[in-house]
Amino acid sequence: MTPEQDSSKEKKSKLIEDIFTLLCIISLWPVVLGWTEAIYQYLLYIALAGLVYVFIRRIRRFHAARDAMSESTDEGPQIEAVPDPGNRDK
Repeated sequence: MTPEQDSSKEKKSKLIEDIFTLLCIISLWPVVLGWTEAIYQYLLYIALAGLVYVFIRRIRRFHAARDAMSESTDEGPQIEAVPDPGNRDK
């Protein structure tokens, strides 16, 4: 895959995760309203499983980004030496 396709696919998956997270927040309202039917309990279990899945994916992305940064800067940030003001060329 090209980086553009990979980036597009990643953006789409992040959008789906965000929408799913919002739906999970909405799924809490039957509990807040006191509705106790069994379907709402199953909905909450599905939301919990999905949120755990999203959490694991995001942790993996975070670790991958951290590893990529550490590989690109093995020696740490490079800081240039400040020129000595008393040693100027005239």
